Amino acid sequence: MQTAFRAVVGPATATAIALLTHSLAGAAEIKVVTVGGLQKGIAPVAADFKKETGHDIKFNFTNPANLQKTLAAEGPFDVIVVATQPVDDLAKAGKLVAGSQVKAVRGGIAVAMREGAAKPDVSTPEALKAAMLAAKSIVYTDPATPNGSGEKTRAILQKIGVWDAVVAKGKMEGLGPGKEAVAKGVYELGLFNASEAEAPGCVVAGLVPQSLQEYTTYDAGVFADATQKEAGSAFVKFLTGAAARSEEHTSELQSLAYLVCRLLLEKK
Repeated sequence: MQTAFRAVVGPATATAIALLTHSLAGAAEIKVVTVGGLQKGIAPVAADFKKETGHDIKFNFTNPANLQKTLAAEGPFDVIVVATQPVDDLAKAGKLVAGSQVKAVRGGIAVAMREGAAKPDVSTPEALKAAMLAAKSIVYTDPATPNGSGEKTRAILQKIGVWDAVVAKGKMEGLGPGKEAVAKGVYELGLFNASEAEAPGCVVAGLVPQSLQEYTTYDAGVFADATQKEAGSAFVKFLTGAAARSEEHTSELQSLAYLVCRLLLEKK
């Protein structure tokens, strides 16, 4: 079964997590900087983590293009969960605790449509190409934004030779306005991160076929200047352990950012 996201690390055992988290003295507030692609699911993560440990998570959600500004203006933070390259850069600059960077999750692109509209077949490369050519209008996000959905969308559509056709009849919009326009029928289809594709009136028509999919891999790490290093490390372990377990609980159209960040998504 195809899923929008797959875990990329092995799960920590429940016993190990419990021993680590319960060893922490007192409740802490952990400041986490992350991106909109994980926003939908990371609140349940924080809620589960708080139940287990008593530690509270304070999130700052930012656009990938604004990450450096956010770090400078809103920091210091304890934990970061963003695309791999910015985390690599921070680690190389000595701004993360040595060895704290881990692969967390990865997520792909979905095709969105207006709720109630006829659902296009996007299940194979041929079907996706036909759907893109048949659609009267398509919206996508800025392909010039590093690690953004527009960058991945362009790469996917170039593989099947329809990027120029989509640009000719489509429009680049921000994520929020783009989804709103799809919901209102202004655009027939939209291409967004699977984790962010749904909104009132805007639903997922299907995932980009796996053979074409372009994934964004998200890493997590603990900042060297964190005030809550121990608690932050516990949260990272909790997050990545849940990510690894989440796939067995997923349905085809649930996204990784929703699943992964719902620590212990469906508790057994």
